[in-house]
Amino acid sequence: MTEGMGRFQAIKDWTPGYMNVTPAHLDIMAECTACGAQKEFSREKLPSQLRHAQVDDVEKRLKCASCGAKAGKLRFGYFVDEKGTK
Repeated sequence: MTEGMGRFQAIKDWTPGYMNVTPAHLDIMAECTACGAQKEFSREKLPSQLRHAQVDDVEKRLKCASCGAKAGKLRFGYFVDEKGTK
């Protein structure tokens, strides 16, 4: 997580279906379901062929930088401060 951004609050059980319909105001967090590592996901760094892909197809390509597992899950939400406000 980026320093000073607060904690990430995921929207429970929600996915846009396709990467290109993710609202611009939402943040994306990549989470390894094997080891629990989390890292902010940058949609701008996606290869052009994946910018209109289904979220499931992008998740299949994620590889954890901490443990090497291909068990990534994208979470959609926003960063909140200590008080729980955006």
